[in-house]
Amino acid sequence: MDSQGAPGSPRAGRDYSLGPLLRLAGRRASMAFADMLVPLGIEGRHFGVMLNLVRHGAVNQRKLGSLTGSDKSSIVRTIDDLEDRGLAVRRPAVGDRRAYAVELTDAGRELFARAEEVALRVNGELLAHLTPDEQDQLRHLLRRFIAP
Repeated sequence: MDSQGAPGSPRAGRDYSLGPLLRLAGRRASMAFADMLVPLGIEGRHFGVMLNLVRHGAVNQRKLGSLTGSDKSSIVRTIDDLEDRGLAVRRPAVGDRRAYAVELTDAGRELFARAEEVALRVNGELLAHLTPDEQDQLRHLLRRFIAP
């Protein structure tokens, strides 16, 4: 067989596995984290919003969507969930009467602290088979990869 391969088969020497590998890695991490969050009654999407509220303070919904990579309807649904559980509140945004800023309640900050411990434990388990240098390198390369 020549280096071109059979019609419809991958060409020799070409590697386009990045997308599938990232998808599988993301799925593995998401599923492990989701399983560990079940006792807290939240999902990864809730944790992502809470993490950004801890990091940035009160933030409008549009910015939260951008920070978490969520579309408008998804971020609204996630904030609704947090608000229904008493973990976050919406308040009129300073300087923009049409927008709402979202912030964590005391209960939200307490639950986030528990979820953060879960995140640390899951990260440790997912990376346990890598050396500390490999873990640092993986994080470094992923940050460079996602940078604009």
